Amino acid sequence: MSKKKDSNALTLHVNQDLARKFQEAAQKKSEIRDFINEFLVQFLSEDTKTAYIKDLQFFFDFLKSGNVQISHPNEIKSYHFQIYRDHLMERGLASATINRRLVCIRSFMKWAIAARLIEFNPLDTVKLPKVQTESPTVAFDDEEVVQMMNAPDLNTHKGKTHRLIMVMLFHLGLRRSELTNLKMHQIVHDRTHWVLRIQGKGDKLRLIPMNETVYEEIKLYVAHLNDNGIQLGPEDYLLQTEIKHKNDKPMDGSTIFRVIERYAKQLGINKSVSPHSCRATVISHLLDTRHAAIRDVATFAGHSNITTTERYDKRRKNLDKSAAYEVDYEAPLKKNG
Repeated sequence: MSKKKDSNALTLHVNQDLARKFQEAAQKKSEIRDFINEFLVQFLSEDTKTAYIKDLQFFFDFLKSGNVQISHPNEIKSYHFQIYRDHLMERGLASATINRRLVCIRSFMKWAIAARLIEFNPLDTVKLPKVQTESPTVAFDDEEVVQMMNAPDLNTHKGKTHRLIMVMLFHLGLRRSELTNLKMHQIVHDRTHWVLRIQGKGDKLRLIPMNETVYEEIKLYVAHLNDNGIQLGPEDYLLQTEIKHKNDKPMDGSTIFRVIERYAKQLGINKSVSPHSCRATVISHLLDTRHAAIRDVATFAGHSNITTTERYDKRRKNLDKSAAYEVDYEAPLKKNG
């Protein structure tokens, strides 16, 4: 008799809203988008999620254009992946871009295995194109860097913002998204250093000390905003596009690109440059001009592998410093003679 009462008591305490959520979660998914959303939950960075959504959408849109409708990961075949790979290669895309798009799909399928949605990854049998070891990114020389940083009109808010953008890119080697998403709470005092806390690629945290030039530029910029009635709080973005009100969203990354492109053109720098050129420039400057240890530069840049750092050294082809000039088999003989 008491057992029956206990059973009834449990029934009375069922949370109907929770029961509905469990029921909905147990229902079979009918769209691939549902699986993609589950896959993205594991990533913390919004930039990473956005990039993965875009790359996966390219793949599934390509399949749709061939009248292939995918609603579950177990419907993806190796030949789907292979034909898509060949399509990207035929379009003449950079091998690094092709690999990024394909690796994203492979990651999605690896997640599907872990989630027990499929038993094996059919994409493992398809080879990815070999990534070129040389990045096409062009770097600035030291004189051009100085010209670029001094070019903005500091009598205007736009000019002050552009100046800060270039100082931070050329001194800190930030990625474009790292700069646009930088908030005030990421500027911290750590012992005797002023430091930027950067959430970089792969959600890796790195600390970048600010030298005096960068720190003073930020102080001047914040003072300028204060003088115009804009008080930045911990959650506000450092870069402010307007002087009338604070940004609700980060500055668009394309704005950073246009700033670099505009001033380079204005100064007669006839190179195909971008914000990434600034990153390549500071890495090259540290390795070539300042002779910094490559492991220290890799840490500064947020590279987990020094091979990546080496690819960014755009000045290493300087023929004046070629090892070819060091070949001298008679040197020991001359010394002994």
